[in-house]
Amino acid sequence: MLKKLLILLAVVMGIATFVPEARERLVERSRPLLNPAHRWISHQQMNQMVQDLEFHQETRGALPTARGEFDAWMNQRYPQERSRQDAWGTRYRLEVRADRFLVVSAGPDRTFGTDDDLEREGRRLPTRRP
Repeated sequence: MLKKLLILLAVVMGIATFVPEARERLVERSRPLLNPAHRWISHQQMNQMVQDLEFHQETRGALPTARGEFDAWMNQRYPQERSRQDAWGTRYRLEVRADRFLVVSAGPDRTFGTDDDLEREGRRLPTRRP
């Protein structure tokens, strides 16, 4: 049975490789199956960003919150474009609150502010003045 399943999988992958229309349909239909893995990957990336942002504010005295500062920080800290995006290909956002901050993914629908957004919270330290 496993051998037949592997053969079927190989045939489907072969068709998807050489027939663009079939590839598009296969990707679209497999998307819901991939969402749990994409969520896990995005959560792992956001956990790392929270740690890096907490270290940044401990060493620099503040979070990169000014216009464009977070994007510049991300570009410098994570040189690979995929490291600055969630598993669905949307750039992460930083939301700062009085006593905490959030790294936010737009989630599977790639739209911020909807029910499928993912968040990771970090602690915000008081801003140090030089």
